[in-house]
Amino acid sequence: MTLTARSSAPPRTARRQNCFDALRLAAAGCVLVQHASTHLGAGFLWYRHGGALWFFDGVVAFFILSGGMVYASAERCRREGRPAREYLRNRFLRIVPALYLYFAVMSAALVALGIVSLTAVGGTPFLAWAASNLALVPVYHPALFHGFGVGVVNGSLWTIPVEVSFYLLLPALVWLAHRAGFRAMVAVAFTLGLAGTVLHAALGGPTTEVLGGKLLGVTFWPWLAFFVIGIAVGRAWPRLPRHWALAAGCALLYAAGTALRLQVDADWSMVMAVATALPLAYLLFWVGHHGPVVLRRSTERLGDLSFGVYIWHMPVINLLLWSGLAGRLRDTALVTVVIVVTGLLAYASWHLVEKPALRLKRYTSRPGALNAEWTARHRART
Repeated sequence: MTLTARSSAPPRTARRQNCFDALRLAAAGCVLVQHASTHLGAGFLWYRHGGALWFFDGVVAFFILSGGMVYASAERCRREGRPAREYLRNRFLRIVPALYLYFAVMSAALVALGIVSLTAVGGTPFLAWAASNLALVPVYHPALFHGFGVGVVNGSLWTIPVEVSFYLLLPALVWLAHRAGFRAMVAVAFTLGLAGTVLHAALGGPTTEVLGGKLLGVTFWPWLAFFVIGIAVGRAWPRLPRHWALAAGCALLYAAGTALRLQVDADWSMVMAVATALPLAYLLFWVGHHGPVVLRRSTERLGDLSFGVYIWHMPVINLLLWSGLAGRLRDTALVTVVIVVTGLLAYASWHLVEKPALRLKRYTSRPGALNAEWTARHRART
């Protein structure tokens, strides 16, 4: 009889075996450069505003990755018999602390810099802006801020109500998948999502002045197809063929589709983006699982800065415009300042608020949770 010694060391966690934090950070960085180029009139390396050689789907990439990962969290919650409030608690812990920190710091900065007077703080416009931020619908932009930078404190936060409404929808999608089957759920949700994308385009797309189109654009509906593609690819990934040649082919398909999108009216561009989202999703998940070690190690050391970069880059751009500092630098040097200052703020947000908040989770779908669960079981045995 052969005796095999059971290792007393915890299993190697999979958190360090993927590059998803780095992918999200890269997506946020692409959004940052795009917005800096647009609002500061500054080029960055080879990219100039209006140029084609850039990754313009940073937000779409966020939605695809969010679909795959957050669905896994909601599904695990149901599978383990946990109440839905624990899933919602996890979502709360991931976004609310960082957003509330941003709101508190920006409110103080706006007053300290004299952009908003103490008298105005008690007025209806400021209070309505504050309420929209605290309610996670930060899409109200009063004239009070028209003298600050581009006139909107943080227009990038339109994605927050989109993401939050998707979080609220997910338990229903998980329930439907268990009742009707995963494929049926994907078919129904994707069809509804595509209908929402088409309706949004018909109402004028992202630049619409129609109130109904604006309200629709800050809900999950026009973007649901992207989330669902992420759900489908993320769930099917263990069974999909995985090879660098397929990833390269998907990159070429995505590039070709994106080139065609540039020839389409902007109102309908997002409808075409749904078609390019499938090869993009495969590429994202392939890089996420098989990307180079340097990507994994960079975010292990720095932390998951993607959300902080996304939150803070527009306030930094606005501050540079308002102060006149933007006129002292040009192009890559100016955008580099935005990157560095935003990165420092994101680093502080992650280590002071976001990371401590995530420790309060009672469960997680992240692979790194295996280590904590193993430790708890091992201690119970000993």
